Amino acid sequence: MKKPRAAALILSLLLLLGGCGSSAGEVIRYDIPTGVSLLDPQFATDATARMIISNTFEGLFRQQPDGEVIPRLAESGEVSDDGLVWTFRLRRDAMWSAYSSRSDFHESPVTAHDFAFALSRMFDPAAFSPFAGEFSSIKNASLILSGAAPQSSLGVRALDDYTLEITLVRQDSRLPELLSASYAMPCKQEFFESTRARYGFDIGSLLCNGPFCLYNWNNDRVISLRRNRNYLDGQPVVARGVDLYTPGAADGAEPAARFLAGETDACKVSYFDLPAVEDAGGRVDSFEDTVWVLLLNGRREPLANTNIRQAVAYSVNRSLFEGRLPGNLRAADTLVPPAILWQGESFRARAGEKGPLVSSPDLAKRCYVAGLEDLGLSALPLGELLVCEGNDQRALAGYVQQGLQRSLGLFAGLSVLPQEEVLERVRAGDFDAAIVPLSAAYSSPDALLSLFRSGSGQNWAGYSNAAYDALLDSASALDGDALFDVYRQAETLLLEDGAVIPLYFETNYYASAKGVSGIGFSPFLTGVSFQSADRE
Repeated sequence: MKKPRAAALILSLLLLLGGCGSSAGEVIRYDIPTGVSLLDPQFATDATARMIISNTFEGLFRQQPDGEVIPRLAESGEVSDDGLVWTFRLRRDAMWSAYSSRSDFHESPVTAHDFAFALSRMFDPAAFSPFAGEFSSIKNASLILSGAAPQSSLGVRALDDYTLEITLVRQDSRLPELLSASYAMPCKQEFFESTRARYGFDIGSLLCNGPFCLYNWNNDRVISLRRNRNYLDGQPVVARGVDLYTPGAADGAEPAARFLAGETDACKVSYFDLPAVEDAGGRVDSFEDTVWVLLLNGRREPLANTNIRQAVAYSVNRSLFEGRLPGNLRAADTLVPPAILWQGESFRARAGEKGPLVSSPDLAKRCYVAGLEDLGLSALPLGELLVCEGNDQRALAGYVQQGLQRSLGLFAGLSVLPQEEVLERVRAGDFDAAIVPLSAAYSSPDALLSLFRSGSGQNWAGYSNAAYDALLDSASALDGDALFDVYRQAETLLLEDGAVIPLYFETNYYASAKGVSGIGFSPFLTGVSFQSADRE
């Protein structure tokens, strides 16, 4: 039996070479789009929250901006011959730290028990983590999610304080990538229980073990991080801290304007701000890392019908976008964005950019009629189409609306809302149709494809297809060309079923001021790393 492709990484792990705060270094200033309401690693879904978690927590592994997965708290490890038992031995120099915490938890060691508890609490029947489905390869995980097995049967256990064992039901080469994600960060059980259901909701209910500690949490002004002096030996933290300014601190000024005025050291900027940034001597990092998609709520019966979804997919005429898309967007009829790498090159470049469903009013009508017959309906009651504010989204949504009207005679009124409000409604299932952005949590096609697994807590479309789930299950034991082929087949099946309808790829831009170095921008949900940041 073939071992997972990451076995060589595990077998060759190297030791990667200290409460919070020190006077040396600079405090880096960065604008964020909103405040955050939750910093619980196992449950936080907001991209900004996950970025903060990646700077204040450290897991067994960390994914670099180029997609490479490197060990952090995992000092060494081994995989059984059948690829089903992974054993990790942890570093002994990792400590819990905080600015606001009782002394009995402050500066206590991070142990294997903390990782076992973190993974286990994702499967608490009282509230499953939205990311629990990512770990479906762990023994009994799927049974726990279905209610057929108790939480205590999960195949994760601490053999001793510094040895963690994870038992799988099938080989899973993605495990190091999954263990590098924000939701796989450790959690100290005794501290968690002491917070009395407040864990991650305020500064006093968090312990940190990453490069920085949470120092101030004011969503109206600034969220401050300060260097963790207990961070891993041999892993220097250059910046003294980071001040993350929320819109309230800007008094209405746009992030790019504040950046150009010298009030911040770095920020996300729009395509239209690039000339001014370059004129100011700033450096720009860019990633074509986001795909905007049309989602139909398959939890509502008419939209669960494959013919209806295909009808909507065929009605989308992307040629209407030509000449109308801003410079950071381009039409797309595939799901996985170009920033996702495959063996050092873009997965998209190798797999091609042609999707299986193209614009066809005739096929749209045929599928629509077949779908109505399936459902015993004379017409489809399609409600509002949720659209995010900004970036010409209203105008672009108008072309989607136009396709529905011309091809199917359907009218969907546009509801244009702030992006976070749209995402909140989609997460809650309170929508019929929505145009939303999707980005990858880690550098693998699976990061997006797994969102549509039947058991995924982030399967907002409510898609369910046993054949699709089986394809992704088979991928976990493959590598090389065989793995690539399975991912390409899974993407094709997903698009053929109309489970998700791609519209356009987005390139995101991040600016650093002249004299600022070491900020690690990433196309994945680790977002931005400030550990090596410095300012002259």
